[in-house]
Amino acid sequence: MTAFFEETLPPQTRQLVSEFQRKPLQLLTDFYLSGGTGLALQLGHRQSDDLDFFSSKEFNPSVVEQQLANYGQLEQTELEKGTLNTFLNGVKLQFLEYPYPLLESTEKWQQLQISSTLDIACTKLQTISMRGSKKDFVDLYFLLESYSLAELLNAVNQKYAAVNYNRPHILKSLLYFEDADSQPMPRMLKQVSWGAVREKITLLMKSLPLD
Repeated sequence: MTAFFEETLPPQTRQLVSEFQRKPLQLLTDFYLSGGTGLALQLGHRQSDDLDFFSSKEFNPSVVEQQLANYGQLEQTELEKGTLNTFLNGVKLQFLEYPYPLLESTEKWQQLQISSTLDIACTKLQTISMRGSKKDFVDLYFLLESYSLAELLNAVNQKYAAVNYNRPHILKSLLYFEDADSQPMPRMLKQVSWGAVREKITLLMKSLPLD
């Protein structure tokens, strides 16, 4: 059984999760928590505020919005097909239709299903290939304490087998730090410098081909 690091959640986020337990949000049975918060709860390396919920099933974002309104004030709500982005009581939430298979079973915490660290690692690599934020590179640094880069790339290949997975682009993006350089470090609970993050990823990349 996985031990979860609840101290990675700031008070507002913890309070909202408690509200979901006190008044169960039934639609959450079709979703699992992923992203940086799902990872931080399992690794304990940094604080994370947002709650990113993924589902392999189609859902109506307007229905989700209506149910969330029972828990407090919604702000800056954006609705698209298969996507809801909003702030609930100051906590950023995302509900996303995500049709890619889970490679491993989810873990359960506070009645929420949480994506495995391997599955989150796959989404992190995809995110880095599109955006490359400092927090994503930091997350990858700590994931690389449990997995080799080759293992993660093989997992990405499995998870996204049904789409046009661009391995060379992902590999090149792992060495593109320029956008992340100017961003602030996340609120760390396990200390590491940005220089150490860059160095570790760069050294590991040298052992992999770019095609």
